[in-house]
Amino acid sequence: MNRRKLELYEALFKQYGPHTSHTMMADIAKAFVCSERHARTLLKQMSSYLWLKWLPTKGRGQKGQITCLIEPESACYLLVNHAVAAEKYDQVDHLLGFNQRDVSMGLKRYLASSVKQNSSTIFARFHRQINQLHPHLAFERTERHLIHEIFQTLVNSENHEIKPELAHTWKCSDDGKIWTFYLRESATFHDGSPIDAYEVVNNFKALSISDYWHSLYQHMIEVKAISSHVAQFTLSETDYSFAQLLSRAETAIMPSNQIYQPSHAYTPIGSGPFMVDIHSSRLIRLKRYPQYTGVTALINQIELWIYENWAEEKKCDQNFFFIHNQEDSYQVSTKEIGYFFLLLNRRELQRNEIKEPLVRLLETGETPNLNLTVPVNLSHENNNESRKLAKKLKSILPNVISEEVTFGHSTQRQDIRIGGIRCEYDKVTSFVAFFKLYPYWKRDLSWDQHSKLQAQIRKIRASYSPHEREYIVDKILKQLDDDNIMTIINSEDLTLNVPSRLKNVKINKIGWCDFAKLWLD
Repeated sequence: MNRRKLELYEALFKQYGPHTSHTMMADIAKAFVCSERHARTLLKQMSSYLWLKWLPTKGRGQKGQITCLIEPESACYLLVNHAVAAEKYDQVDHLLGFNQRDVSMGLKRYLASSVKQNSSTIFARFHRQINQLHPHLAFERTERHLIHEIFQTLVNSENHEIKPELAHTWKCSDDGKIWTFYLRESATFHDGSPIDAYEVVNNFKALSISDYWHSLYQHMIEVKAISSHVAQFTLSETDYSFAQLLSRAETAIMPSNQIYQPSHAYTPIGSGPFMVDIHSSRLIRLKRYPQYTGVTALINQIELWIYENWAEEKKCDQNFFFIHNQEDSYQVSTKEIGYFFLLLNRRELQRNEIKEPLVRLLETGETPNLNLTVPVNLSHENNNESRKLAKKLKSILPNVISEEVTFGHSTQRQDIRIGGIRCEYDKVTSFVAFFKLYPYWKRDLSWDQHSKLQAQIRKIRASYSPHEREYIVDKILKQLDDDNIMTIINSEDLTLNVPSRLKNVKINKIGWCDFAKLWLD
């Protein structure tokens, strides 16, 4: 109904313009294509919205005075604001598309208008719906980044250095098997409930039995509360890099009563710098949490607007922050936030004469001379780079059956896999996570190859030296490449276009920037 009023108001605006005019009710009814009686009702309603001012003159045939107060698009934005405030997000597209307007452009103009009027909110845009913000169920880069903004892990990892988060200090036994964490007693969840060691225990017990994560944390044989704010982990093997593991998104702490909630009943309640105000299919709104135990966020709130058609434009991550026309901007870039790989799962394909031509195809586009007549099952992950690499493979494999999977997941029936490894804060821990979480090594490798891989992972965990750990990871990758099993194809880089009014944008090791450190000029 409001959309129809917008369309009628625009017809009136086109006829009388943004100034005062004198006209008869019959002429207004003609513009509205309705009776004079209904035209009076519409004028009254539009006046109550403060779109126009109508001063009728008594007497039949007398001209009244009409003044259009705002542009039709401005009237639309007022209605959109009301729809957002009422959490009626399905109405946003409906309103922005009035009189056959392009909704994508309309949403951009609405955000531009909001930017000019609001100096305490950062507006961003995204091309797909954000999945459930549950630490154990977040696999995509954006969701895992948002986990870090909403929740806290025990510690944080940055440039091989472990920093406090929920734990203000920690210690490790000489043999690297017992880790003790001392929690901040002032920490609370966004709902005001306290965070204690028993919450930590419940979270890690759930993580250890997770269908997806258990293999990465299977050396964690016990976690217990020593006291209300001291949690202790006992490991089955030496792991001097265990603290780095506890900086990953899946280890973020949530209230115990939310861990096993079904998706329709789950609420993302954390203790991080931002709390979730709105999580809908069209809008994610994060608000500053003033009781955060770290450095309080400088910005009041962040709104992430979602419109799937934006995926057709330039790289969505590059244009994450909203920049309106003619606004000055700058770029922030970083390299090697992740890697893309080719994995040959079927033993018959693990030959140099097959691997090398496929690698050249993926790296340079050189068309190989392969004679693979048997059907090949190909899986690739659901990101643009994996899709692009998979498309190259499909162009030269005549009998290919292709399947797209969620990032970090595999299919049982795959002969060739295209996927990614994302470096979250610590490169070595990210590769160890990949090696431990991939479920089909025993099938893809010989017994000897599999034993060597597991032994190398144990060596990584038993090493004090970050440089030695990285050396062992490189050694594993070289061996997998030499055995024609897995090859790194290219690295993942990131460039963000940033409006000049937004300050302190620095890309972190998860491939985003820390929202809490941003501020508007």
